[in-house]
Amino acid sequence: MSSVMVMVLVIFPLFIPAVRPSEDLWDLECLPTVGIVAQTTVISCSFRGVKDIKIVAVILTKIPQDKPLLIIHEGKIEGDQRFCLKNQAMDPSLQFSDTMFSDEGKYLYKVVTDSGVKTLQISISVTAKYQNPITSTWPHEIPDQGPVDLYCNATDGYPAGFIHWFDRSGTNWTINSELTKATKDINGLKSVALSSKLTFKSIDLGLAPFTCIVFNSKYVKDGESTLLPKPSKHDSNKESSPSNTTHIVAGVMVIGSLIVGLLFALLCFRKRNVQRYESGNTAEDDLETGNITP
Repeated sequence: MSSVMVMVLVIFPLFIPAVRPSEDLWDLECLPTVGIVAQTTVISCSFRGVKDIKIVAVILTKIPQDKPLLIIHEGKIEGDQRFCLKNQAMDPSLQFSDTMFSDEGKYLYKVVTDSGVKTLQISISVTAKYQNPITSTWPHEIPDQGPVDLYCNATDGYPAGFIHWFDRSGTNWTINSELTKATKDINGLKSVALSSKLTFKSIDLGLAPFTCIVFNSKYVKDGESTLLPKPSKHDSNKESSPSNTTHIVAGVMVIGSLIVGLLFALLCFRKRNVQRYESGNTAEDDLETGNITP
């Protein structure tokens, strides 16, 4: 710590003579920053009211600590080596790699330029992205118009987010669901497990498929999963019954048509023989003349 403070005390007297009297004509602005665990985070800053400006040094101190977390002067970095300037000469934006939950908090950011010195407070919040959700149903096989619970689970996110449910037409069913949140903090590694249950006392399978969408704490979508409930085998058999009945009826109709046709043929044959015998022919005559009708 002593070496850092000595460096600060030595550096700043060197800066002051180089500062121009135009310090009040420009400003430094930084946006609130949200970092994602294990990724690179950018603290976006910019100068306002000035175009030609050169950065001499920057100092970053985490509140309420007194010791600077970072000092950058002439390209040399002292302190947390994960931090650096995006552009050593012109851009006051900072970036740091391998973001951790311990980076969350408020900081004092001092930027020394050839046009003066500006100090402002910046804030960094850290989140963790949720894994893609896993969906399931109970029971596993669902009768149409029967009761069912739809489940959606997402883990490893932080802070606590939200789960929403939608059907195939985009209707939001979230109001009928129940969301539970389980928070873990193991050696500073925080996470929240989300579990949502959507209950139907009588489900219309025509609403499927259902979509489960996971949002982070800022209502930015982290992932989604589609759930297509599996109809019960009983319902499948019921669906096939009309088809089997149709086949049976069709078969009966064909057989019936054949029987009717055969009876009609026999009736015609008998009518023709009766007409022949009424005209004077007998069975003996037919035998004598050889006129035998099958």
